[in-house]
Amino acid sequence: MKLGGWIVLLTAVVSVGPSSAWASPPEQAAEQAAPPERVTIEGRVIEAGGARAPVSGAVVMLVDAPANVRPGKPARDPLDPEAIAWMLRAETDAEGHFSIAEVPPGKLRIVIVAGGYERLEQWAEAPSSANLELFVEPDRDGEYRTEVAVARERLDAPEHSLDGTQARHYAGSGDEPLLAALNLPGVARSPGGFGLLSLRGGNPTDTGYYLDGHPIPRAFHVVPIASVLSPPLTDRVELSPGNYGPGYGSFSGGMVHVYSRAGRRDGVHGQAHVDLFDVGLTTEAPVGPGSMNFGVRRSHIDAVVQAAEGVVGPTGILLPSYWDYLGRLDMSVGQHRLTLRALGAGDRLRGRGPDPIPGETPNLFDYAASFHRFDLDYRVDEGDWRVLVSPSIRLDSARLEQDFLFRRDASVVSGRVEAESDLQPWLTLHLGSDLVYERWRRRSRVASMVGGDVLDSEQVDNDTSYRGDQARFGIWLATTIRSRGWSFVPSLRMNLFAYAGRQLVRLDPRLEVHAQLRPKLEWFSKIGMFSVPVVATNGGAGIGLVTPNGTFQGGVANIPPYLLAYFDPQIDGEPRDGASAATYAVQASTGVVAQLGWDLDLSGTVFWREVIPTTIKFGPNIAARRTARQRSMGVELMLRRALGRKLDGWIGYTLLWSRVRPDEQAWIPAQFDQRHNLVVLLSASLPRNFRFGARFRVVSGNPENTVLGGEASNSSVIWNYDPIRGIRGTTYQPVFHQLDLRIDKRWALRRASVTAYLDVQNVYNRQYPEVSLYTNDWSQRSALIGLPIYPSLGVQVDF
Repeated sequence: MKLGGWIVLLTAVVSVGPSSAWASPPEQAAEQAAPPERVTIEGRVIEAGGARAPVSGAVVMLVDAPANVRPGKPARDPLDPEAIAWMLRAETDAEGHFSIAEVPPGKLRIVIVAGGYERLEQWAEAPSSANLELFVEPDRDGEYRTEVAVARERLDAPEHSLDGTQARHYAGSGDEPLLAALNLPGVARSPGGFGLLSLRGGNPTDTGYYLDGHPIPRAFHVVPIASVLSPPLTDRVELSPGNYGPGYGSFSGGMVHVYSRAGRRDGVHGQAHVDLFDVGLTTEAPVGPGSMNFGVRRSHIDAVVQAAEGVVGPTGILLPSYWDYLGRLDMSVGQHRLTLRALGAGDRLRGRGPDPIPGETPNLFDYAASFHRFDLDYRVDEGDWRVLVSPSIRLDSARLEQDFLFRRDASVVSGRVEAESDLQPWLTLHLGSDLVYERWRRRSRVASMVGGDVLDSEQVDNDTSYRGDQARFGIWLATTIRSRGWSFVPSLRMNLFAYAGRQLVRLDPRLEVHAQLRPKLEWFSKIGMFSVPVVATNGGAGIGLVTPNGTFQGGVANIPPYLLAYFDPQIDGEPRDGASAATYAVQASTGVVAQLGWDLDLSGTVFWREVIPTTIKFGPNIAARRTARQRSMGVELMLRRALGRKLDGWIGYTLLWSRVRPDEQAWIPAQFDQRHNLVVLLSASLPRNFRFGARFRVVSGNPENTVLGGEASNSSVIWNYDPIRGIRGTTYQPVFHQLDLRIDKRWALRRASVTAYLDVQNVYNRQYPEVSLYTNDWSQRSALIGLPIYPSLGVQVDF
């Protein structure tokens, strides 16, 4: 600034002074041409790429330039301060506009300096360049810019929160924010990369899955490389591995809450992407006083497999496909906010024989599941009172066809009402209620012979249909009391369960305490009870999609139970009349969070989880059954650098003991008793818009249901063998370790940006044994099945 002003002043003195002292004669001056008229340069500074956001507060400088430069081209020659004849400057307003008057006509050098953006130098010409659009790229030191917002203290604040955009760039996530959440402390390693969310040693079915405040039937597609919400639509992923807020209930594990993103109001934007597995498109734009955001995605794995089979012939491998969509409209209604949402997801998985008989279906089985959901959110913020009213309806459908047909359709109505008020500066009142009511219909048809058509009534031996309904209702009251750096949150939740013709009421007292011990040191402690309905069903997992002892490659595949639980469509049985109860899970945790130097946060948590057994009565002539007691304890450590300009990621470690005690017998390891779990996850920005990511994991193996041999039984045709198993936990799977790498490259254009990424999992190709193969008589283990090196390549265009 001072140098520029001094140069302008010196230029004026030099140019004006001599002309006054050595004036030409009047007749000679009249013959000289009049000086050219000066002009005004106006323009706008915009962020390059798909964002196209206005850049406010940018400094725009105009400097004289040589006559031989080409307007519109980058000014690559270094600016020489000694050669500057004049300079003018201005700053952009909130919309990125600027205006500079009294600009001499001719060639110009435009220099733009803005915080968080690369310096831009470009040639121009006046007056032909009177209206300019200038595009600046984000700072190469980091694609992310932290926006600090003052938010109210939340009752249900999670232990971990991941930004949806940031999490897409982590190695091993395949561009999926929810998959990135699997790397957090307290989350067990998911075998085979499946979307199994086991939190603090619990079963994946103990975890609650929510999307925008309402439950969803599953968080991932059957092909576990994708969640049911497209990544560009994901605002954030919140995870509570243990104690969660009183506004939720009915599950004994932790909770995963995914939030969708509202559309932008600064113009029409979108993103198109394609990778090895799916293709998707999202669009967002202002609509009246609000905005809309819509996205759709569809996989093409089945098309790729079928195209390959056209060349190499039938392979007999699975044909998976999936799709999902979400649309939301956000509007202001006076001082209030209205949000409308429509979302859905679906899967299909077909297993075919390698040599189908002509004229018959080649499918050995055909599984399909889908849901559609429609929500409304109405938020009121009247000073000290904040209110949310949110009704929702969901339509579920699932079917499995083989020599039998099982189909389940359900209508799920859910609602949520929340209110809170600041009664005093030190006292906040929270209250609310939630309801989930499900009405279902199940139909089963069994063919009279193997290979029969279950859709032909003449070939059906058994055709049955069932109907029923179930509900859970909760109402809660909580207070937040603040005093001298301490906050106490006592709460009480009342649950009403209506399952299998029985109504049960349970109370959940909970307490949460926070203390700011030092300016950068916080201590917290949580304890609470969590009621869980327990229901006995008709049917069994034996009719499911995957059998535990299926034939494969001339042997028998010993598939772990947790993989069966993931694949089994939840349509194999319904609650027995009167066969329901409710149990409690007691969860406690305490720990500290410390802010260190270099934007590092260090947290440590000690936790305890106990699920109390209960008794289910089936009827007067049927023996009652007692559920298992579950116990987990351990330590979670995390060193994190969140949303850094150059480097972000974390080092997470979990030490876990998880045991179950079935029917008052001896304690045995739980399915996900992984003693040690270490995750190192880093993401770094590099020059030229590159970004590099790495993930390294070392995890203890899961306990095995050891196979001791086989037991033979003779049928009228062949000898059959069933495995003889030892006690679970007699042996464990080997230690798992894996390295994943990722590289992103972004090209910023004027009105769009193109990003390509390569995400490679299992870089050094260590095939971990997820499934074991045995000989037909179970006498020897013949082979192990694991995932090889696993690349994922994708391209996205933001506009």
